Amino acid sequence: MRYLGIARKENGQVLMPEGFQEVEEGRIYEALEIGGDILLIPSPCDRERLTRIESLTRQSIEEHRRSLENLAR
Repeated sequence: MRYLGIARKENGQVLMPEGFQEVEEGRIYEALEIGGDILLIPSPCDRERLTRIESLTRQSIEEHRRSLENLAR
């Protein structure tokens, strides 16, 4: 995992951090909300993969919530 920075919503659009500029131009992502957390997953994403991602993400977020909250400050 690599931390890219803080994204923000402005005028209905999500603006990505500077670190995201290194990502390939024109790439498409699926946006998922899991327990109030938003994830961007490279598209396409089939139902089986989404279920696995959701399960692992929920587990990881709960295990690392304290660290994630501290990073967000």
